[in-house]
Amino acid sequence: MAKVKLTSEEIARIEELAKGWGKIIVRRHWGEQGPGLDVDLNEMEEVAMAAVRALLAGTLEAATAQQADQLGSERACPDCGRVCPLQRAPRPIVVRTGSTFDHDEPKAHCPACRRDFFPSASGPEGEHARV
Repeated sequence: MAKVKLTSEEIARIEELAKGWGKIIVRRHWGEQGPGLDVDLNEMEEVAMAAVRALLAGTLEAATAQQADQLGSERACPDCGRVCPLQRAPRPIVVRTGSTFDHDEPKAHCPACRRDFFPSASGPEGEHARV
């Protein structure tokens, strides 16, 4: 599968959506009146960074889970071709920001070859492994 670069319009839409969530976070955390005069920029940034980490984790957890769902419930062993049931194994993933998200990684075990395989990493996708 070819790598698709986001367009500037798509990026702008995503940024606008995230800004809207930022306004919701402010309302939910500090109430309708917003932060009091005793709240400094440091505290505001701490709240924003907590939101960024959670948004990143939530986005990646949802996207990788939906991608894994597309694999179906079974895959052929890359060595012998025997069809094996897919299961999910929890795996924490650290991304380039240093944040971690929980990934339910699809994996299979081939009893004939006596090996585990991960369908997302065993295909010909190229440079980036899929879930």
